[in-house]
Amino acid sequence: MSILKSQKAIDWGLIIIINFLWATQVPVIRFIGDRLGPITVAFIPMVASTLIFLPVLWIENKRRNVKFRWRWNEIKYFVLSGLIGIFIMQYAYTLGSKLTIAANAGIITLTIPVFVAILASFLLKEKLNIIRIISFVLAIAGVLMTSISDISGAKFFHGQYFVGNMIFLFACFCCAFYNTYCKMLVDKKFTELEILVYSSIIGSIASIPLLIWAEPFHFIQFMHSGKIAVFGIFELSLFVYGIPALLFFYVLQRLDVTQAILGTYLLPFFISLMGIVLLNEKISFLMIVGGSIIFISTLMVTIYENKLVEFSRKIRFKKIRNN
Repeated sequence: MSILKSQKAIDWGLIIIINFLWATQVPVIRFIGDRLGPITVAFIPMVASTLIFLPVLWIENKRRNVKFRWRWNEIKYFVLSGLIGIFIMQYAYTLGSKLTIAANAGIITLTIPVFVAILASFLLKEKLNIIRIISFVLAIAGVLMTSISDISGAKFFHGQYFVGNMIFLFACFCCAFYNTYCKMLVDKKFTELEILVYSSIIGSIASIPLLIWAEPFHFIQFMHSGKIAVFGIFELSLFVYGIPALLFFYVLQRLDVTQAILGTYLLPFFISLMGIVLLNEKISFLMIVGGSIIFISTLMVTIYENKLVEFSRKIRFKKIRNN
């Protein structure tokens, strides 16, 4: 029992780390956005991440004495994750971000765990118990507290942002599909590295036409764009596209995707914290309270879910017996 509880605590800690690393994407893109084009920022880190982790997969395969999965009956499982979950998601995310405002995008991002819960119920037969529902409500309340400025600045009903909002919403749906589908790949016993590398290869191949014709990428020009841009792309490749994905797939070996994805509600809190540290933004009391509520909601579904579900059953049983 203590070992199981210890593993749950580790998984909860990993969810915190994963979302902190994902949150670094925002300040990094702010720093390099005026040096590189949007398509370069969207896809070059993915291509670089593939090149970084492909040799690592080769070493792992050699250690496990298995071959690369190049045959169609194996690689076909990664087509959807690579096209929808990486390529289309990134392109829609980039295009949607250009056609709407940050405040709208921040609020629309809240739909990802909701989409995951819906998709997981159909594709994975996961069920929403009372504790998960309460955790979702608490997490959303916490996010609204940490994002009060975004809410006040949102302009959903302005006609000029409607197309951008819809494209960004579609990107969030693609992200939810990717997370849910990758849980299916985990259940099929593909390793974390296999899921990351093979999906990234598909996404990278699909992005080549954009990097040739839509926004031509020139390596020499990129290397002369400055240290900030180069290190920014490296950070996105390793600490946004690579390591967090591997950790997330590792956590999915034990948690339902509905449980694991709730941690994404920590993103606005972490982004706000980075804004305070890196951009001299101010912290508010509501941010602290909201962040604390989100942490509690993730604790509820990762470590204490079984106990809380059992506790709620006992309460209902007592009520039925008293009646």
